[in-house]
Amino acid sequence: MIYLPKSNIESGTWIKMKENVKLNNPVILVGLPGVGSVGKLVVEHLKNEFDAQKFATLYSNHLPHRTIMLKSGGLRMVSIRFYHIKPKKKGMSDIVLLTGDDQPITPEGQHEVNLKIVDFFKNELGGKYIYTIGGYAPAEPINGTPKVFGNATDKKVIESFKGSKVLFGKTKGMIWGSAGMIIVLGKMRGLPGICLMGETAIMDLDAAAAKAVLSVISERLGISINTESLDKIINKTAKALKELEQQMSMSLPVSSQDTLHGGRQDSSLSYIR
Repeated sequence: MIYLPKSNIESGTWIKMKENVKLNNPVILVGLPGVGSVGKLVVEHLKNEFDAQKFATLYSNHLPHRTIMLKSGGLRMVSIRFYHIKPKKKGMSDIVLLTGDDQPITPEGQHEVNLKIVDFFKNELGGKYIYTIGGYAPAEPINGTPKVFGNATDKKVIESFKGSKVLFGKTKGMIWGSAGMIIVLGKMRGLPGICLMGETAIMDLDAAAAKAVLSVISERLGISINTESLDKIINKTAKALKELEQQMSMSLPVSSQDTLHGGRQDSSLSYIR
């Protein structure tokens, strides 16, 4: 079936869904490309860990005008995809995962596509709760395990995280794109929601931040998550940053090396984790 009166490209944004999809009080975890790729890393990890099955695909003329080349030699459109994780215990909520190749590239597109996602989740799937996932880059250097910050659309949601690892009221500025839009539009449709943000440096792929968010999700949803594959990425990233630091130190005069290390004579940098 097609979730829209029109199924052609002229309709702007449309969702193609398999037939006979029935979910029990589903929650949705949204992880699209963004800061540190934290959200996408989290959702892709869950998809692979639990062998989640794709059941719907969103297409839109608000997504970037490019196509993906496939190993088979074919092509496909840029899209946003819905996956399903079946609960292992009876009575638990089904989990819907949402990820994709990109986000809408205009303000109008962000509003249209994200509202379509919210309405589809609520009206077609019977959705009850929204988690969006992203990265947050603080001004201060990161020390140790990345923190997880939260911004929610309801005081009750914030209270429900009391005693967890999630920090509220510690972030500043704005949330760009779907991570913020989906929960705000969800509130307008009567759905509670929260944006979970892993503390990240400005890097393309922050597996450490993703692992920190997965720890919160594991506790929140009562599921066990193996993060060994993320640990490998974390170790490779730390090694690469260390090598880059050493290369920079060798190419700079002593006074500049002192500045690079924050006035210290050792080779440890607080943002390397």
